[in-house]
Amino acid sequence: MSRPIDLRQLHQGAPWDELWHDWRTLKFELHIVPPTWVLADIVLANGYTGILFPSQAHEGGTNLVVYPEQPKSGNAVIVNDPDGRLPHDQTGWAR
Repeated sequence: MSRPIDLRQLHQGAPWDELWHDWRTLKFELHIVPPTWVLADIVLANGYTGILFPSQAHEGGTNLVVYPEQPKSGNAVIVNDPDGRLPHDQTGWAR
């Protein structure tokens, strides 16, 4: 699969492992570091290139995690930056 897994669809009847539902409870309610490496392994083992999930910081927003170690399959990320806040070249990412 050359696409990210979309966690915004957790409650739409997809056959999700319970771990997907529990990690937020572990982190934010029980203050336990969640087993995110297990989640990443599941995603990578199933051929996904990343994870899309709802933003907790911006209502209606979406976050994307990309795993560049997945084999190249013609994937591309198109950045939506309508306010021009992101750097325009690599030098802008340096600290």
